[in-house]
Amino acid sequence: MEKKEPKMFPNFENRDFYLDLGEHIAYYRKKAKLTQQELSERIDVTRCYLSRIESPNMVQSFSLEILFNISKILDVPVKDFFKPLPESKDTLR
Repeated sequence: MEKKEPKMFPNFENRDFYLDLGEHIAYYRKKAKLTQQELSERIDVTRCYLSRIESPNMVQSFSLEILFNISKILDVPVKDFFKPLPESKDTLR
């Protein structure tokens, strides 16, 4: 029996979930009137990393710890990140 090597990088079978989460994070961040810089400092990640999480064109995996911290700072229950957005994303530009 051949032993499988562990994957070094995720294959992003759940790519759409990451993109949807990023869209929700950006929506609620803007609703809270925070910049990426302000939120990234409060959750102790770089602005570039947060930008990749929010990007609709890039898949950036991140930990549940980061999601929980974002939820706490934005005062949004974690479950709301998995629900349809309450408004059009264009309303908070």
